[in-house]
Amino acid sequence: MWLLLLACAEPEPAGLPVPDSESDSAPPSDSDTPVVPPDVCDTLSLTRSAWADGDNTGLLNSVASDFSVELIDGSTWTLSENWTGCENLLVLPSEPKQNQGFSEDVWASKRDFSAFFDLLPANTRLLFVGEAANADREEMLAELVDKVGDALSDEQESWWYEGRFLVAKDRPGGLDNWLGDALSQPGWGIGIDRFQRIRYTGSYGDPARYDSGVGWFAPNIEMVANEAVYYNFEAEREAWVAKLDGQVLTVLDGVLVQDGSWAGVTTDALVELPDLSGYDSLFLDLLSECQGDGEYGDCPAWDYISWLQVCEPDGTGCVELGRWITTYHREGRWVHDVSPLLPLLGDGGRTKLFRYYSQQPYETTLKLRFADQGHADRPEALEHLFNGGYLGTDYNLREPVSVEIPADVSRVELVTVLTGHGMDSVGNCAEFCEILHVFGIDGHDVEITFPIDDPERGCMSQVASGTVPNQYGTWWYGRNGWCPGREVGVQRRDVTGYAVPGATVEVSYDATYRGADFTGGSANIVAESWLVYYR
Repeated sequence: MWLLLLACAEPEPAGLPVPDSESDSAPPSDSDTPVVPPDVCDTLSLTRSAWADGDNTGLLNSVASDFSVELIDGSTWTLSENWTGCENLLVLPSEPKQNQGFSEDVWASKRDFSAFFDLLPANTRLLFVGEAANADREEMLAELVDKVGDALSDEQESWWYEGRFLVAKDRPGGLDNWLGDALSQPGWGIGIDRFQRIRYTGSYGDPARYDSGVGWFAPNIEMVANEAVYYNFEAEREAWVAKLDGQVLTVLDGVLVQDGSWAGVTTDALVELPDLSGYDSLFLDLLSECQGDGEYGDCPAWDYISWLQVCEPDGTGCVELGRWITTYHREGRWVHDVSPLLPLLGDGGRTKLFRYYSQQPYETTLKLRFADQGHADRPEALEHLFNGGYLGTDYNLREPVSVEIPADVSRVELVTVLTGHGMDSVGNCAEFCEILHVFGIDGHDVEITFPIDDPERGCMSQVASGTVPNQYGTWWYGRNGWCPGREVGVQRRDVTGYAVPGATVEVSYDATYRGADFTGGSANIVAESWLVYYR
């Protein structure tokens, strides 16, 4: 990514490459023109994408057209001339409209800049654009350069001052191009990712800065670095998906799904499955887009569960295949591994009904990605065990189940999908508390829990693995088995040593809070669990 002031950042800035000469580490001045090293992609071992012509609309997710910006050193910086195809660009206005209601500009704190650069991936460029008028802006920009210089370590200076820290001479309204228009209306900060797509930078709200007078969380420029971290995740995911050897089936293609009245309305699609015998893996690829050209104001507001079921063609026998938690006011895409659940689709060669649910409106594209990854065995059958429910004193009053393990299996897995919900007065359960799930298999306990080691930033710490960053809600907080704007992962435990092939085993399930049954009345566990057999 870049700063204009453009800055580039890598997921692990501690390992920043060091320029060859001392002159490379000098900060920008009136006589120094920033130069982008032509080998940055090779230096960081990153793949490149080719430059493409855009349409000059400046709309979210469109291809960014070329633009030029005069910098405070008198030079002109042009996007196409500096495009490497492996870097991201962040355009950082001093007064982004995300922060209306807060009087202090987001460039104010040296401490915030230190945290920003610590989080920022190295393949980022930064372009700073000041809002203040003329003389005030000159003073603002000079202070900005001083703050950034004070915030950077010697190692960071040698990297960021080499063409990655750019400061625009003009305010947004003085930029005579699509970028100036976009910075004025809708007025968010702008990102250009490694695919040359225009992105918005989301909320700057910091979970440690609640302002009771405004009724929300004050901004911190550190949050914007999350965008560059996420762009890198997306680029790595796209490269990985492109290498999958298999077949893709589209279940929904840009279909608007919603159940605004909570009436249980689902969106159904009949799909003819291919022969699945040659595949050992299944990935769900979900894209949730918003109605309109933006995010905040166009995207739904709340973090609700959405899910996918697979059913018989007549709508009977439905079983959950995938689960997601929607974002606060942002779009998202998720590709996740549900390979142990392949047996829910049978051997293929027949029609299945796929049933997708979202309470809020999203333009939804959903694909099944089948792949052969060369595993030693594949999941060929499964046995459903337990569901969840309200986590009260009766939750654990369930009878064990007896399961006959087939004699010809090579491996047995306990597979679960577990999320905790509700904000009971006891422990803020089950959304924000740790629940211990214990599955007993023939007298052997298998424990599953989701430690909330960082209550304040637990979900923010997962941006690099796919949580949509900078949502317009309390997205940062650590939660019990899930994050807003993220798929719910399938948990896998090899239990072949307990569920011996050819034996009959007894399986039990309990969930406890701090070593005892939960005593509240409004916590909830959404659970699915299976024994999966491999051959």
